[in-house]
Amino acid sequence: MLLVVLNHKHINEVQTIVQLFFPDERLVMAEMDDNTCDESSAHSEYIIKSSLDSAHACAVIYKGRTVAAEYAWPFSNPVPYLSPKRMIMLALFHALQNAVGAYTPWGALTGIRPSRMVREWFDEGYSAEGIVEILRDPFCVHSEKARLALEVARAEVKVNHKIYATGKKPVGIYVSIPFCPTRCVYCSFNTSHKPVSADFQVRYVDALIAECAAKAAELSQMGGTVSSIYIGGGTPTALDVHLLARVLDAVGTAFGAAAEYTVEAGRPDTLSIDILKTLRQYGVNRIAVNPQTLNDKTLKTIGRQHTAADFFSAFDMARDAGFDSINTDVIVGLPSENTDDVKRTMDALAKISPENITVHTLAVKRASRLRENKSSFVLPTAQETESMLSIAASTCAQSGLSPYYLYRQKNMVGLFENVGYSKPGHECLYNVGMMAETQTILGIGAGAVSKTVEGTKISRIFNNKDVQVYIEKQGAATQ
Repeated sequence: MLLVVLNHKHINEVQTIVQLFFPDERLVMAEMDDNTCDESSAHSEYIIKSSLDSAHACAVIYKGRTVAAEYAWPFSNPVPYLSPKRMIMLALFHALQNAVGAYTPWGALTGIRPSRMVREWFDEGYSAEGIVEILRDPFCVHSEKARLALEVARAEVKVNHKIYATGKKPVGIYVSIPFCPTRCVYCSFNTSHKPVSADFQVRYVDALIAECAAKAAELSQMGGTVSSIYIGGGTPTALDVHLLARVLDAVGTAFGAAAEYTVEAGRPDTLSIDILKTLRQYGVNRIAVNPQTLNDKTLKTIGRQHTAADFFSAFDMARDAGFDSINTDVIVGLPSENTDDVKRTMDALAKISPENITVHTLAVKRASRLRENKSSFVLPTAQETESMLSIAASTCAQSGLSPYYLYRQKNMVGLFENVGYSKPGHECLYNVGMMAETQTILGIGAGAVSKTVEGTKISRIFNNKDVQVYIEKQGAATQ
């Protein structure tokens, strides 16, 4: 498939729009004009052309030697919320919808953070209904998604007030523990799921502790105040309890107490009374215990060692240990699951009443075993996934949980979204500050990302993803 871009430099944006309609196709960039399209049609089923002239953002879709669709977005009567870049994307989106067609619940919005745009429009004085109308037309967002983005944006504003109430320059701390008992079929994270030696884990923790001290100095230099601490992975509770205690002690020494302190205990089979007591001892007040599904057959299919019964046991242990803020992750769109499976999972979660439920849509990531062996799995259609998401949203609403953060990923089944739901007062400060990009994040550990937010300027520093390389670099830095 050939992609032609003329008179503008928004190549990445154009490619992203094309991938909404052709997610698995290989795109080839070409320089040509209309006279050469006939020559190339023998080698490409589609030629997609995006161009800019003095009066229009234009898109033409060729199928073979025929123009299948074309669309021109005029620059006359400029609209404040439509930059030339957005006009280019919209022209191409409409042309592709006319030529190919696709089920796109988020319309022409391709970004990770749709609620961020909504917050910007609020700041510019647009009304709630006005924003919904903008999302519907010209961005072609489905009505229920437009309402969701609006509700999340409002929640983010409230949570951001809480974040900034913690100090003048609130900073979130993220600590990466890249170890898991097994690798899920959908996972492409920077994690080691193979057995690693106790010595290797010790070396990693040593490197982590050294970086904690360095990041504490950085925090002091910037005059920041810690608003939240989040230890994720991977599965932090896959560490031996004594190593986990060393990590918690180092984090406490470096950054002190935080109003919100989260540890992902995502795999129920990694939890024990000793680990839960250790977490409480070091001030952790929020944990995630993630079933993903409560269908044992699916759990086995996706590569998890625990059962639904293990999840309930771990949840009860966490409650008994004194945790009154527990998150549970579920994934909609898992192989061979249907709406009845999702309803059973959500109904069971409603009975135990967690403070947070995060509803993910399955993403078929490039580096995952699911992507490599996609033909071996039966995945739901976009319409089936939408019904599952509706069941999850309805159950959360009936349980007193409201959406408060939202993000999207590439290659999601049905092009949907991930949504965090929370009971009032239990919204995760770290999640909002990180995903809404309203505060600085200091990342520690292999694969962690530090994100500095200064007004509208955001800069990122990436730690090496390779655990061995990370250990070696930290060792060199401390010599």
